[in-house]
Amino acid sequence: MQFPDSFFEDEVRNGFYVPALMKRSWAAQMEVLSDIAEVCSRHQIRWFAACGTLLGAVRHGGFIPWDDDLDIWMLREDYNRFNAIAEKELPKGYRIPRDREGCLRLFTIVWYGNGICLDEEHLKKLHGFPFAAGIDIFPLDYLPPDFENREIQKNMILAAWTAASSITPENQDTEASKALISQVEKLFQIHLDRQVSITDQLLNLLETVFMSCNADNTSEITDMINWVNNNQYRFPPECYQDSLLLPFETTEIPVPVLYDDVLKIHFGEGYMTPAHWGGAHNYPHYQEFEKFLTDLTRNGSRLLPSYQFSKNDLGKTAFEGTLTRPWNQMKKFLLLAHRIHDSLVNVLTLGDSDSARKLLEASQNGAIRIGSMLEQSEKEGSAVIALLEEYCELVYQIHEKLPIVNTDDVNNSFRSLEKLRFQMETTAQKQIQAKKEIVFLPYKASAWNSLEPAWRAAIADPDCRVYVIPIPYFYKDIYGNLQNMQYDGDHYPDYVPITAYDSYDFENRRPDAIFIHNPYDDCNLTTSVPPFFYSGNLKQYTDCLVYIPYFLLDEIDPGDAKSSYNMRYYVSVPGLVHADKILVQSGQMRQTYIEYLTTFAGCDTEAVWNEKIKVTPFLQKEACEDLI
Repeated sequence: MQFPDSFFEDEVRNGFYVPALMKRSWAAQMEVLSDIAEVCSRHQIRWFAACGTLLGAVRHGGFIPWDDDLDIWMLREDYNRFNAIAEKELPKGYRIPRDREGCLRLFTIVWYGNGICLDEEHLKKLHGFPFAAGIDIFPLDYLPPDFENREIQKNMILAAWTAASSITPENQDTEASKALISQVEKLFQIHLDRQVSITDQLLNLLETVFMSCNADNTSEITDMINWVNNNQYRFPPECYQDSLLLPFETTEIPVPVLYDDVLKIHFGEGYMTPAHWGGAHNYPHYQEFEKFLTDLTRNGSRLLPSYQFSKNDLGKTAFEGTLTRPWNQMKKFLLLAHRIHDSLVNVLTLGDSDSARKLLEASQNGAIRIGSMLEQSEKEGSAVIALLEEYCELVYQIHEKLPIVNTDDVNNSFRSLEKLRFQMETTAQKQIQAKKEIVFLPYKASAWNSLEPAWRAAIADPDCRVYVIPIPYFYKDIYGNLQNMQYDGDHYPDYVPITAYDSYDFENRRPDAIFIHNPYDDCNLTTSVPPFFYSGNLKQYTDCLVYIPYFLLDEIDPGDAKSSYNMRYYVSVPGLVHADKILVQSGQMRQTYIEYLTTFAGCDTEAVWNEKIKVTPFLQKEACEDLI
């Protein structure tokens, strides 16, 4: 299967953060599903999206954002045929474990790979997902047509299920196990062989009960595992007489033709309303492998990049150097011009016209240079530019009068030049001296809306000089190498003035504030900005590095284990540690961030996060002033 690079980016769907590693897991499962579908197509085996996969196809056009697996259904006859041929028909690398514990044997899992898999063939096949990927296949069976026989069947299933779930080779001879075995034997009127695995016999018995009806003598179909716990979990056969193809991420998958009926039975009438249902159970399914591989990453691997916190990262780097902002350059020019004017009087008094010409040319070149700088960066510097033009004209006139021998003319020229120099200094102090310089560094045009409120607040402040500098970003290959540079600078709204990222001198201009919305530095699985724009580097060029998330999330409740787990991908990252201010969407989210970061960085850092993290749902001018 083919996926665009952007598919593997971290993404917020329905207010839920889906990390890049989960995206790779989704792609890996879809790859496994495509191979299963190929086998089914060759052998005319029908299958249908099941459970959360069905709901995801209908409601989301893909995975439910907080789901981490793919489930499919097959009618029993198709299910049995698939199990009979799958191992020899699936490509190399697949396995179907038959020795799973207890009732897990009552459905099929098709796996590609085993545990952690870092070889090139596996990574290429599963789109960089470094773990095994699998699909659950559940059989659909037929229910007895009458209530009485259904109750008998349910009682038999519950008895065998309870025994199979409880009895192990170690406890098989206990009194409790013997009682369960006797109950099953009495109910089924059979004798279980104590010399072989009781569990295996019970599971075989369960499958026999599941398959006791067929399509000719039933009025309803069910997934037996769900039906024994929910008597209403029954579907008319018409639901599965045919299938429809619905979009699912980058492909299409078959769903029951009457999928609305199926979903109402499975999830209830309001199934189209998203809800973060379900605990974390084993979410994500790869968490143990992820922890192990992350530890390896800290020792040099780039497959799962992660940030290792250091309290030194909370500090600032002392600034050394000179500023090249317009006011600083203007001051240098005004000082130079004054010295030139003094020297000009001396050389003219001595009658040295050649030296006078050189001084006048140097003065004019300095005025032209500072004027060009102001034209590029100062919307408000028009009056200063006009005076610079007048100054250049005066210098030209004096140049044309050379040689000047009259002392009064010399003094008048000096006074005229000094008068204009003083006017430029006074005007520049009003127009450009006190301005704060603010830089916005978006990296994706599609996420600009997260920074735009702060930008609007900044440009509305007459004391702010504002630059929007879109920065490039890269996609990573499956080994973490940077490739395919992207640049969105041409995709911003027309009303946003853009400055080229290679034309702004951060080291010498040293903006008062830098706003970022990419917090990852080199710790993201799928993308990276150039190292110069890592938060750890940028913070040395400003007194206030401000991070605003490029996404909005649903509030994270204390019991929302899935959302809490995924905070590791966007909260315990370099940008939040290096930032001087972090702007979040609400008071509840602020507290969630503080608690998470305190746990991550140590309880002695709680005061740091309390100071850094601010609530700014709708940025106003005052909020921008507070930041810098």
